Amino acid sequence: MSSEPTRILFVFAWLVVGGEETEARLLAQNLDPAQYRIDVVACFHKPGMPDQTHEQLRELGVDVDTVPYALSFEDTVAYLARKVADYDLVVSCQNVADIYPALERAHMRPPLIEHGGLVSEALAGPKHFTNRYVGVCRSIRDAAASRMPGREHHAIEIPSMVDLEAFEAGDRMRIRLELGLEEAVPLVGWIGRLDSKKRVEDFIAAAAIVHRQRPDAQFLIVGGPDAFMPEYADRLKALAVEYQLEGVLRFLGDRKDVPAICAALDIFTWLSRGEGMPHVIAEAGAAGLAIIATPDNGAQQQIEDEVSGLFVSHEDPSAVASAMLRLLDSPALRQRLGSAMRRSVEARYSVQAVLPQWRALFDAVMAERSPAPRPSVFQSYWQGGFECSTHRLRSGRRLDILQSSQHDRHAEADYRQLAARGIRTVRDGLRWHRIESTPGKYDWSSFDPMLAAAQRAGTQVIWDLFHYGWPDDIDIWRPEFVHRFERFARAAAQRVRDYSDAIPFYCPVNEISFSAWAGGDAGYLNPFGQGRGHELKVQLTRAAIVAMHAIRDVDPRARFVHADPAINVVTDPGRRHEFWAAEGHRQAQYQAWDMIAGASWPQLGGSPDLLDIVGVNYYFNNQWIHGGPPIDIGHPQYRSLHRLLMEIHGRYGRPILLAETGIEFDRRPAWLGYVAAELELARAKGVPMEGLCLYPVLNHFGWDDDRPCQNGLLEQEWTNGQRGVFEPLADELARVQTLHATHLQPRVVQADDEVKVAQKHLADA
Repeated sequence: MSSEPTRILFVFAWLVVGGEETEARLLAQNLDPAQYRIDVVACFHKPGMPDQTHEQLRELGVDVDTVPYALSFEDTVAYLARKVADYDLVVSCQNVADIYPALERAHMRPPLIEHGGLVSEALAGPKHFTNRYVGVCRSIRDAAASRMPGREHHAIEIPSMVDLEAFEAGDRMRIRLELGLEEAVPLVGWIGRLDSKKRVEDFIAAAAIVHRQRPDAQFLIVGGPDAFMPEYADRLKALAVEYQLEGVLRFLGDRKDVPAICAALDIFTWLSRGEGMPHVIAEAGAAGLAIIATPDNGAQQQIEDEVSGLFVSHEDPSAVASAMLRLLDSPALRQRLGSAMRRSVEARYSVQAVLPQWRALFDAVMAERSPAPRPSVFQSYWQGGFECSTHRLRSGRRLDILQSSQHDRHAEADYRQLAARGIRTVRDGLRWHRIESTPGKYDWSSFDPMLAAAQRAGTQVIWDLFHYGWPDDIDIWRPEFVHRFERFARAAAQRVRDYSDAIPFYCPVNEISFSAWAGGDAGYLNPFGQGRGHELKVQLTRAAIVAMHAIRDVDPRARFVHADPAINVVTDPGRRHEFWAAEGHRQAQYQAWDMIAGASWPQLGGSPDLLDIVGVNYYFNNQWIHGGPPIDIGHPQYRSLHRLLMEIHGRYGRPILLAETGIEFDRRPAWLGYVAAELELARAKGVPMEGLCLYPVLNHFGWDDDRPCQNGLLEQEWTNGQRGVFEPLADELARVQTLHATHLQPRVVQADDEVKVAQKHLADA
């Protein structure tokens, strides 16, 4: 069993009170929440549409996303293109116009199931992204199949379901007392949205005929106006007055207690032309009602004439009235027809009958989802990163972690020690402040030994050119900073090219977003700005862009990793009004990547080819409540790492490196187990994860207080010519390496099982 439920997004054109909305609600209510989770997004809202379905879904714990209500069609398409990537399956209802344009845009497309309640919906729109089309009756299924040549079998029939338990107890007298009716008063009803294709006027005309012969009979119309034709409801009410049915026929509007209303009725009538499979017929059958209906589409599958209901001709109020009178005069016939229909509903339309069909569909479509291809970008999937920060602290002291950890002196030994552990690709850094202490003059003595060490050890290095620090004479806010960095990047690329013919890898500017926040808003890092975060983000992005062009001038083969934190900012349930503030912070994580790709601020010179490899940095405190504390694994609002990766890949469609991840002290093995399993799960769902970088891989002294940070695989201390090793982490690394070697093409269940094991380790830790 999966440790995380299959996430299914139902996309509605709008949410009203109808069969498809009821189907989504009953699925959310009855599917095992440990296996499946349903969310809903609605794309459009019109004044007059009821909120009943929104409320019912939210009462079940379903997330009902109404953000598109405030968006244009184009913005809704863009919103959905980003949103769908986070889901395992998408179910599109009502032939929603937004979903295909969104999938066209999305870089990561989850399997699509279309659900149709009308033949016209099945015949409309393209089908090339549709993995399955579900029609609620045979004619809808056949219509969809006609649009899917060569794969007609991907159009299937699953009828709408009914919760029999809701109709078991009955509440006949409560409704009748509410209406002031005695038990013996005959009551004939119609239930549904007031839509002209449902021919409610025929019901009213038939009621007028019956009233003349049975003045004791009463009539109900239950349901609110259709927001697209509100005038139809007005016409119906005027028609009832014209037929002098005041006090005889009542309009109750939208009601949540349909089972109780059905229990209060004696006869149910449905007279549509052009419907799909009326869900309300099955509900009336669940209540054991005698049903009068027109032989319209799916109704012909639901009802057997004279056995489980009575068919009447379309648009023939006299025939409807005759059927009503026949049933009113024969309680035995009502009982016989209602009992037969109840048995039919139990066998064909109950939750017990229909739910297994949905589960089988979800599982079958999920099984068809293709995993990501085998990692191929780097020399080693398992990587290690050496902390190489060189920024100045507010005290004025400059950090040089490569020096304080002595990695600059022992680079070859460190590389060889990691290679023995299966780590042959590393992240490491150049120290710009040392190389260009005099403007325009480059001293490579701090870098050449590391280049040589990597070559001798056979280690592939992703070189950070800018890791928070720069030469003292530079004002980072000035345009000259960009030009200086461009020249430095060009010179560094030439130095690397002179040493090796291997394809070089660079991280031009490490953590642009974090640097912008810490150095431009929070005043924590140099240049200690406040209120200038976006300005610094733009400046650093511009520098990264010109640096990449300079590097490509030297070596067009160069590859680039753009490392930035992946974060998740959520809203406290008690402060839902802060949603947009939280979402604004969350979306800010994408600004640098967007600018590099030219998706925003194109005047900076960004382009899609520059966003080469997306480097994701992820730690235990990368998720938090807006205005509150961090949240960790196990928190109800925590979002699994693989979901974050799915969203990022869906946005950019680029290979991803988990460029930094780690934690301190004894939790290190459990954290690696969790992260490795999450990456396997992401790959199983199609995310091209190219590597996992333990960062830092070597313990070091802290930024602020020089405390020994116990967060690496390697210790700072030396024993017998090599560094000590944190053996619990080494053992866990060996375990996940073995697992990865065995499952280069993992199946979802295998990855999910591994997540369970890793989460247990974390809980124990």
